[in-house]
Amino acid sequence: MAISITSSYGGEGALPYISAAILSGDSIANGYITVKTGVKKALALKILNGSDLIQDAACDFDASTSALTLTEAILTPDELMTNVQVCKSDFRQDFEALQTGNGFINDVIPENFASFMLLFLAGKVSEAMEKNIWHGDYNETNGATTGGNAVVNFAGILARIVAGTPGFEDTVAGAFTADADGTTGILTHLDAAVAGVPGNTAGDEKTKIFMSRKSQYLLQRAMAALGTNTNAVFVGQARPDMYVGYEIIVPAGFPNDTIVTAQIENLFFGTDLTSDFMEAKVLDMSLLDGSDNVRVAMRYVGATQVAVLGDVGVVRRTS
Repeated sequence: MAISITSSYGGEGALPYISAAILSGDSIANGYITVKTGVKKALALKILNGSDLIQDAACDFDASTSALTLTEAILTPDELMTNVQVCKSDFRQDFEALQTGNGFINDVIPENFASFMLLFLAGKVSEAMEKNIWHGDYNETNGATTGGNAVVNFAGILARIVAGTPGFEDTVAGAFTADADGTTGILTHLDAAVAGVPGNTAGDEKTKIFMSRKSQYLLQRAMAALGTNTNAVFVGQARPDMYVGYEIIVPAGFPNDTIVTAQIENLFFGTDLTSDFMEAKVLDMSLLDGSDNVRVAMRYVGATQVAVLGDVGVVRRTS
């Protein structure tokens, strides 16, 4: 089967592939973070606070005892790209299998090899974007904003929390464990997190607990060890999704040994899915150098921001 590819998608034409790469990650697809699209250069997140807004009734207009303050947090997307080169022969079998079909579950068949490659790559980019949203510039092993296993494409939510002044912060030594109590136990850290939920958001049903899938697994083991469900059946049941009234959210890209309490409407991801900067290209190198390689290039933007740091709480590992 001869496969020759020369395709270019720019601006709105790149949307099916760029949006798949950016918006199909776990946190964005499931609404674990607030998404702002159409952000070309910067977006000012307006924060309005007020005090003494209620006064005794009077005939005249009097604003002397009222105070409104307007502040803002700036969301500035970083320009990103994905450039890869692959050999067509490594993907021919998968592509041909898709064309043959796999029954009713194979409901999306790429029309050509270029679309197949773009969709394949979009899935990989989506995984990386998901991790960057939380992990960007954040090292989960010591809580630093550089080095270690930090992703460095753009600053993620945890890096912004650590670099700023959250409403509550607790640091711990060592990795979280499944111990039911003690200084390393997940229950100890989780209880500290909920006890420290900032006053403005404490008890609010919109406030969520964010943790990694590993931390949620440790929590299940710790609760089972305490006999939380009074019988061993609990060990085989679904992992806990609530703690003292707060919903537990476990984004795929969330770092281990870290717990955040926040409201979804306070955590932002910004991108631009409408400008000409959004671009996806597939170039068949056989037409240029006689090789069997394909080059795929994608350009897009992305960034995170926390609107009100004072409404966020965090428990994180520092060593």
